[in-house]
Amino acid sequence: MNIEFLGTAGYHPCELRHTSCAYIQEAAPDCAFVLDAGTGFFRLIGRPLPAEIKIFLSHAHLDHCFGLTFYLDLIHSSPTPCELTIYGARECLDAVLGLFDSPLFPVAYRGKSVVLKPGGVLDVSGVGVSVHPLTHPGGSLAYRFDWPQKSLAYVTDTIGDGRYLDFIKNVDLLIHERNFSNDMQDLAIVSGHCTTNDVIRVAEDSHAKRLVLTHFNPLECGAVLEEEQLRHVSPDAVFARDGLVLEF
Repeated sequence: MNIEFLGTAGYHPCELRHTSCAYIQEAAPDCAFVLDAGTGFFRLIGRPLPAEIKIFLSHAHLDHCFGLTFYLDLIHSSPTPCELTIYGARECLDAVLGLFDSPLFPVAYRGKSVVLKPGGVLDVSGVGVSVHPLTHPGGSLAYRFDWPQKSLAYVTDTIGDGRYLDFIKNVDLLIHERNFSNDMQDLAIVSGHCTTNDVIRVAEDSHAKRLVLTHFNPLECGAVLEEEQLRHVSPDAVFARDGLVLEF
């Protein structure tokens, strides 16, 4: 199973990064998972796709869902039929699906949607999927995916206050946002995001076996991202970039 990072920026694209989107190939038989659908979602256009794509939205902010408006090109450019299902909180789905067939976008969404609530585990194509609320303006959801032999957590758009630590405890792979450098702590708190120090605390307390950082400030796309500091805690931490493919 491979995870491809299609977009690794927050807020807006820049020369090196599109906004949040990750693609889990072969997440289940003839099924792929997509984690958020920011502008990086366009990178799937023209590829051979499985019969089903399950899209898991953390929340409705545009840098995480705007790519859904590219879905017509995605469906019609695939050489084989593909069905989309969008998962998310009720408020998120109401906002996102309201983009379609509206003054903002001319065509109705023709796929499926599934409302997720914290508590319990939903079976999605044989994979256990659970969610946990995060502290972020307007709300956000952390995701945990459990296969028989491995687990993955996806945490983005949160202040890193620790309320989700038990939810991600001992996960095999943790994909976590790192939106701001440490000298931007005040802005991180106001906007509901993490600094490097926040991620260090999460890495120490969650005991995740492998850590991947994403959702970077687009104005830092060419900067050193305090990697050395974080690797003192997590030596094998990966700072994702658009186009990165990890075997999982």
